[in-house]
Parts: sequence; structure tokens; C-alpha cells
Amino acid sequence: MIKEELAIEVNKKFYEAFNARDLDAMKSVWSSQDNVICVHPGWSPLSGFEPIMESWQGIFKNSGNMDIQISDVTVTASEGLAWVSCVEKLYTIASNGVLASKVFSTNLFQLNEGSWKMIMHHASSMPSLRENGED
Repeated sequence: MIKEELAIEVNKKFYEAFNARDLDAMKSVWSSQDNVICVHPGWSPLSGFEPIMESWQGIFKNSGNMDIQISDVTVTASEGLAWVSCVEKLYTIASNGVLASKVFSTNLFQLNEGSWKMIMHHASSMPSLRENGED
């Protein structure tokens, strides 16, 4: 159970880095190995630490007033891998009010010298909140 709790904690740090638009914090969550993969909603897969960090830098510069809240978090951990799935609720303040969308995310972490490091983030758009009748 301790491995699952640690994976949940590093997953939380990933979303804190996003909400703070803190590239250094994002870098600290990710493995710096070349075998890392990131799939942002609607994007082609990115491979390698540098291209992934460049994508986050661009997202941070262009995300404006966006905030992510996560729910439905599940975690499974083995000896050296942990995967966390969750629903990301994205809120953006726009001139016509708050826009909301949902993304399903799977985050894969690998144990590296005693700490979990992200090796994959895969996010896929879900039906909009309004289409589901949620506020």
C-alpha cells in the first residue's frame, strides 16, 4: 500500500506543477530518460524528455487561466511500475464565463532510485461536462 500512496503523491505533484505552470516542478516529476512518452489530447505522441518539456513550456505559456482538478483516481503498483488513472476536469476562465472540459488520463511511473518518476502521460478528451448534464 505504501507504493500506491507514493504514486498518488507524485501524481498530485504532476497536477500541482501544471496548475502552477512551473516547468522546473514538471521536470522534477518526469524521468529524464529518452523512453518517456506524452500524449496530450488531440496531439501526436511525443517521445523524449526534451520534446515533452518543450510541450509543457508551450502549454504553460498559452493556458491562460486554466486549472485542473482531478477525480476518480485509481492506482495500481507493482515492484517497479505504478499507473494512475483519473479524470481531469479542466476549467478555463474566458470572456463568456468559465469553460469546462473533461479529459481521461493515464499516468505511468517507474521507480528510479527510490522515487517514482513519470514515464508516460496519456490524456484523451471525454464528452464535455455540459453534454453530460453536469455543471
